[in-house]
Amino acid sequence: MPDTMSPEMKQCLDNCLACHRLCTETAAHVLHGGHVHSEAKHLVALLDCAQICLVHADFMTRRSPHHTHLAKECAEICNACAALCEEHADPDGEMARCAEACRKCAASCSAM
Repeated sequence: MPDTMSPEMKQCLDNCLACHRLCTETAAHVLHGGHVHSEAKHLVALLDCAQICLVHADFMTRRSPHHTHLAKECAEICNACAALCEEHADPDGEMARCAEACRKCAASCSAM
């Protein structure tokens, strides 16, 4: 594996880290905000997405050859999380921001 990352891999790493942050923030928003969309299914999806993004970022950072098949899982989980975010009422725009980060991450992971 090369010592330097390709521009596409660097972008994917950045997208995974941003998605991890936004999903974690959104989970906290749901937990602490008293919103109507705080059902368990959505919280699990947000936390699953945050975790897989962080794991995939770790694998890319250390240039693990296993990052490529994690990328597929990451894309699938990000798309599922985005879909749930898009289904919810979103008076403050938090769900839209999270869904956008998830979709962006999924696209770059799919390109891996």
